[in-house]
Amino acid sequence: MAPEAVGEQQEIQEKPKGVFLTPKLLILVAVFVVCVSALVAFLITTSMEKTPSDAASSAAKEEDKPKPGPLFEIGEFTTNLAPGSERRFIKVRVVVELDDSSLENEVKEKLPILKDRILLFFNSKTSDDLKAENRSRLKNELQAQLNHCLQTGKIVNIYFSDLVLQ
Repeated sequence: MAPEAVGEQQEIQEKPKGVFLTPKLLILVAVFVVCVSALVAFLITTSMEKTPSDAASSAAKEEDKPKPGPLFEIGEFTTNLAPGSERRFIKVRVVVELDDSSLENEVKEKLPILKDRILLFFNSKTSDDLKAENRSRLKNELQAQLNHCLQTGKIVNIYFSDLVLQ
């Protein structure tokens, strides 16, 4: 019985342990790794490079956007609103966009007149007139009143940089 048991042990010891790669399997794994690496490299390079037409179209889009004209800060105004159910005040900083930088000198000369127009404009408004949904219409009205005072150019847009209603 001992010789048979020893023979069985030798067979068990001769069986390989673990996973062995055959040359065919090794070549298949290497080809797979190379293909995946090439695909990743291709995707990275195509996503990073822009074609000249892409660069030209993005530059054209930037040029299509209208550039704002020169900005001029008229100042900050604190005034009471038109009489209503309660006494209310507004604090607003007004910045205007000019159509040309040459208009800046005329605006500086007529600054007291423009400030007076702005104060009278806000004095004539109620808190309901100053609601967010009416701001576009208010800007257009104020712009028309201020442009009426100017001769060499016009105000293109009005910006309220600070607006507090109390």
